[in-house]
Amino acid sequence: MKQILRTLPIPFVLILIAAAAPASAQVLTAEATARSPLLIPYVDCRADIDGRALEEVWKQIPPLTAFHYYWDEEPAPKTELRLFHNGDDLYFLYTVEDDDVVSARVIGEEMDIAEEDRIEFGMSPEDSTAPYYFFEIDSQGRVLDYETRYYRRFDPAWDSDSLEVLGRRTETGYEVEGKFSLRELRDLGVLTSDGKMRLGCFRGEYSSDRPSGENYKWISWVHPQTAVPDFHVRSAFGTARLEESR
Repeated sequence: MKQILRTLPIPFVLILIAAAAPASAQVLTAEATARSPLLIPYVDCRADIDGRALEEVWKQIPPLTAFHYYWDEEPAPKTELRLFHNGDDLYFLYTVEDDDVVSARVIGEEMDIAEEDRIEFGMSPEDSTAPYYFFEIDSQGRVLDYETRYYRRFDPAWDSDSLEVLGRRTETGYEVEGKFSLRELRDLGVLTSDGKMRLGCFRGEYSSDRPSGENYKWISWVHPQTAVPDFHVRSAFGTARLEESR
């Protein structure tokens, strides 16, 4: 299918993309976010990474709610993402509705997280030949992080130096609260000097009552414009911009 998409005329590609997305979903593309980046507000405060998100700042941040099952007809369960920075750190709070949270009591290794419900970030530099970085975090705040290159050349031995994160179950699902150091993001090359970054925001939704191989669906902020779910393509990453410090 990838070869077909590369050779089809543009109108036919758009027809395929529209057919892959539910009619109720507003299809957001990486190109659209490049023209109008997601603004991550500056707030002069800090939040304790305690998994409770009790600070007043979280009530002030408008949530990103445009998450969809782009490859399924049904509406996706509610996902909210709040982001802010204080000039030193990038803070995030995922609030997830899920009436069937799939989570192992004990995991043997990081890759076990890939079989659970989880939220995900991808962060990529502009240079498509440079490594990019993925963070998959389950409802307990356990992290699968890795460096990777196109296409799907994973290095699971890589670990973030600055990520702090905790998760907790809620009455309606789970929350994941955390932060990254802006210095690390600059050192990795994913945050530019003018405050822009290519950011992917995703969710893996697992079901405990379906057979293996059919028990997961993929939720995304940006539609990667692929016929099947794939977050390891450049079109899966939207553009975000840090608001300037005041």
